[in-house]
Amino acid sequence: MFIKQLNLIQFKNYSEATLELIDGINCFVGHNGAGKTNILDGVYYSSMCRSYLNPIDSQNIAFDDNFFIIQAQWSKADQEAEIYCGVKRGQKKVFKKNKKKHPYIYS
Repeated sequence: MFIKQLNLIQFKNYSEATLELIDGINCFVGHNGAGKTNILDGVYYSSMCRSYLNPIDSQNIAFDDNFFIIQAQWSKADQEAEIYCGVKRGQKKVFKKNKKKHPYIYS
């Protein structure tokens, strides 16, 4: 199983980012504080419905914004899954798998 594409909108230090990933090894290179770990946290969020680094969802929203969105396309053999996670300040997060609301363990 691997992620083919990851979209981050207003997530941590990313106002908008789209990454195309390959089935194999993907490397993230950059200076300290550039956001490499935030990309990995976006991957974790899309699979576990929560941040690895921050248990409070609203604190993952970029500074001075009201929401964040993470979208990911996962692929396993011939099956693909489209994951959507949206968090808006003061509201519950919305998690969808293939455009259908998906129950999650963490809230």
